[in-house]
Amino acid sequence: MLKNYELMVVITPKLNEEEAGSLNDSVLALVKEQGGEVIKTDPWGKRLLAYPINKLKEAYYYVNFLRMESTSVKKVKSQININENVIRHMFIAKDE
Repeated sequence: MLKNYELMVVITPKLNEEEAGSLNDSVLALVKEQGGEVIKTDPWGKRLLAYPINKLKEAYYYVNFLRMESTSVKKVKSQININENVIRHMFIAKDE
């Protein structure tokens, strides 16, 4: 069953803005490989973190709105976890 999701990706500030954008695009490519559809991407840019993560005080934020199968979320999460440039990520199932 297709569901709407919101995926926030927090990317290390060690990359420049262009590299962070291409990393977010590669995450979206993973979604598409699993049969998902990207509805919209909202780049928030570089912002301060609420608390330091791995001694980093800021990061690039991207909020992606997706439509995909609930069974595919786990596969995408496992691929995101492998990438060391992604500091944090969060999938949120949205109500229709």
